[in-house]
Amino acid sequence: MTAMERQDLQDLLVRIDERVKAIQVAIREINEARQCAGNREKIRFLERLVWGSLAGVAALGGRILFEALR
Repeated sequence: MTAMERQDLQDLLVRIDERVKAIQVAIREINEARQCAGNREKIRFLERLVWGSLAGVAALGGRILFEALR
C-alpha cells in the first residue's frame, strides 16, 4: 500500500467519523423531541446508518491491517 493510498484511506476514515458524529447528534435531537412513530422510523434509519458506517470502518481497518502485515 502506497503512502497516497494510506492518506486516501485516512481521509475516508475521517469523513466517515464526521458523518457518524453528525448522525449521533441527529439521533440525540430526535430522542429529545416528542416520541412518535415517525421519529421511531427516523431513529431506526439513523441507527442502521451508524452500524453500516461502523462496519465500513472495521472493514477498512481490517484491510489496512492486512496490507500492513503483508
